[in-house]
Amino acid sequence: MKSPTPGLRLPIARGTVEYGPGSEADHEAVYQTLLHVFHGPDRDSFLGALGDPAYRPDARLLAKVDGKVVSHVHLTDRTIRYGAATLPVNGVMWVGTLPEFRGMGFAQNLMRLASDRARRGGAVLQALTTGMPQFYRPLGWAVCGRQTFGQILSRNLPQVSDGVLEGRGAFWHVRPWRQVELGDLMRLYEGQYARTTGSVVRTEEYWRWIIGRRYAHVIWVACQGEAVRGYAFIKDHKILELAYDPAYPQAMRILLGRVRAEALERAYPEVTIHAPTSHPAMEIVRSSNGRIIDQDTYDGTSSMYHVPDLGRLLEAILPELSRRAIESGVSLPLELGLCVADERWLIHAGPRDARIEREKLSRRYLTLTPSAMTRLILGHTGIDAATEEDGFVASASTAIDAARILFPRNDIWRSPLDSATA
Repeated sequence: MKSPTPGLRLPIARGTVEYGPGSEADHEAVYQTLLHVFHGPDRDSFLGALGDPAYRPDARLLAKVDGKVVSHVHLTDRTIRYGAATLPVNGVMWVGTLPEFRGMGFAQNLMRLASDRARRGGAVLQALTTGMPQFYRPLGWAVCGRQTFGQILSRNLPQVSDGVLEGRGAFWHVRPWRQVELGDLMRLYEGQYARTTGSVVRTEEYWRWIIGRRYAHVIWVACQGEAVRGYAFIKDHKILELAYDPAYPQAMRILLGRVRAEALERAYPEVTIHAPTSHPAMEIVRSSNGRIIDQDTYDGTSSMYHVPDLGRLLEAILPELSRRAIESGVSLPLELGLCVADERWLIHAGPRDARIEREKLSRRYLTLTPSAMTRLILGHTGIDAATEEDGFVASASTAIDAARILFPRNDIWRSPLDSATA
């Protein structure tokens, strides 16, 4: 097969090179390649990934030399939230090349193919987590998103026991979940994370799959009588995901109380809570002398996003941008131009007319690099931090005012249950 794009660098003197999608026949060869590159995953985890409801063998992009798989990229199809909008996203995982074939451009070519595939397939974003952001930056990827977690001494968690009386005499208790309560978990997740940028939209089939992967050792539910008011996915001393009905805040406290009791019994001095910084559990961490930690700071991994088609992304988020403009109370229509690389786009948000126009700029516009634009649009920075980025230019102060309304700083967060599956 020829180079996927004119001008891409191909290895020399390594035999016949082919780039293309995988097939079921490649599964064993891919597994052996991953073992050599990453020393994992184990076979059960690899086979479990094939059960992803959205998985297709051709979602793997492969580079083969003389028929041998030497480089690999695995793409996943997800939908994430952006305020009131939902966005189709390609997750990118297991990017790797056999040691003897590194430095020859294989992985870069596969990433370019992945970007082209996203454009053709309708994904408006690509996302990955990596410890090597420097590899992806030249390909247009931006460090963006904060995977946050709290750390708190076990003894500082709320001390709440089963049997707490509340309301109309219904007793609270915590127990392992039951299969028939999947609908309750789905409802609570939606209520907790529906407005969290980056959170994954989960179908019932997807829920069953991630629960079947057994990332958590136990799933606790907080019940008032027989009514499920909250849940927590627990792995050792870590709360991987926590959600509760906001009408029943006691549900969160009783779940944390159960985690406290279990942690002390098992001699875990500290508990980790994975949640966005705005989650009420994080306020308990702050008020109890705990720490809120960015994953990037903690272990050097970075969340990164890439926009394969800026116009398509702007069209997808336009309903949310229009909502923000209307709720801001400013005089409408609100217009803002974006000048990014060699592209120009005009955002027009009115009370009845919202549109994106190509090759137009209003008197109010911003000039940004693609990476700065990604961080601004997704809410990673906010406009005040964006003004400090290289290449930033605002045509007028009113452009900054408009950007402050359209692109406020937000939590960008994805549950560990979803991060493990890209």
